[in-house]
Amino acid sequence: MLSVVACALICVTLCVLLDSLGFRSKGLFVTLSVIIIFSMLGDSLTKVFSGILKLSERTGITDAAKTAIKAVGLGYIFGITADICDSLGERMIASAVTAVGRVQIFLVAYPYLEKIIALGIELIG
Repeated sequence: MLSVVACALICVTLCVLLDSLGFRSKGLFVTLSVIIIFSMLGDSLTKVFSGILKLSERTGITDAAKTAIKAVGLGYIFGITADICDSLGERMIASAVTAVGRVQIFLVAYPYLEKIIALGIELIG
């Protein structure tokens, strides 16, 4: 945890220093810094997701848990990508990434929405 904070502070310090020296590719440095910081979470995320999947197997909701993990993961991936595009000054691309992310999350959740609607119709009819 502290290594992530230390890495972020070092990256911010370098970014400010490079900016004051007139470095033109600040956005590229920021993007690489974000990638480095998120790569530091690899093992932790693997433990969390495997724990969730083990718990879902015990309770019998494996498919729904996998879908929820996919939706959350997609949300983070598209959100971070949109934030990077926005910080690089490309707001239209960021908006497009956000819209595509929402559609992808909807497509992941759609089979469950369809089942819920069918169940509701069955209960009413």
